Amino acid sequence: MKEVYAPVVAFAYNRADKIIKCLESVEKNEEAKETDLIVYSDGAKSEAGADKVKAVRQALRYYKKRAGFASVTVIEADKNKGLAKSIIEGVTQTLEKYGKAIIVEDDLIVSDKFLSYMNGALDYYEDNANIGAVSAYTYPLKVLKNYDRDIYIMHKGDCWGWATWADRWDKASWADVDFDAYFRDKELRRKFENTENGWDLLMLLQYQGKISSWAVRWVLNLLKKDLLTVYPKDSYVTNAGFDGSGTHSNASEDAQYFTPLIENRKNCVFENVAPDAMIEKEAAEFPRKGFKTSCKYYLKRCYVKLYDLKRNF
Repeated sequence: MKEVYAPVVAFAYNRADKIIKCLESVEKNEEAKETDLIVYSDGAKSEAGADKVKAVRQALRYYKKRAGFASVTVIEADKNKGLAKSIIEGVTQTLEKYGKAIIVEDDLIVSDKFLSYMNGALDYYEDNANIGAVSAYTYPLKVLKNYDRDIYIMHKGDCWGWATWADRWDKASWADVDFDAYFRDKELRRKFENTENGWDLLMLLQYQGKISSWAVRWVLNLLKKDLLTVYPKDSYVTNAGFDGSGTHSNASEDAQYFTPLIENRKNCVFENVAPDAMIEKEAAEFPRKGFKTSCKYYLKRCYVKLYDLKRNF
């Protein structure tokens, strides 16, 4: 019986060079020729940015003619949706059709074993009700140097090359957060902050309309449902957006998350393992706290505590 591969869903905005390099890296996977590719191209925010969006769409049209995927579909938004809405709508549409999906954004470069790993994980954990998502990225953690498995599992979700199933995504009903309930639930907030320093602040900024993030809401949803995420010991994806060109990027800070692509050519061995407390602890505290990082985190927590005081006054 012929294996059915999950579609790859890619999101592009105004960086033509990056989206093409991303897609070319995925295409180097031998499974690409039997994989459907869907690319969502967001519209320009203003006339000033229209030329870059046009360049992306022209580049995608040229790429489509030579691409080595089973099929290529490019969906162009008439107006700017923003990354959060683009991803929520695009992933929802794809999952409703295919039941599972692999997601990349334009600033990612993947290994030539990326699709093998992702499809393998989607197949292996599909019937495991405890697993909510698969990440192709791994954190550059010290504890992993002596780790003897190919994968590890955490309560924290991730968004740099990831995959999920329709029943876990659940039509993105989680995107409409009950913020009042969230801010009242001290235990949930503590658990959320313990998955990664700063998540609680991001929820506050989301509530205040200062950011628009699908990822912070998705990761919260996974935590609330007690769904785990599978990670590889060695990364199948690296981020090429550390040049500061991304919407929410900070080149100096983001560079701490850099991981080299996996060089081992063997197939990944998947297992059902419990979360490792040491791995989760180091990942939650990443990036490692120097003096500046500690000061910034302290100020962030003060901002959240000030909000809580005002809210409860």
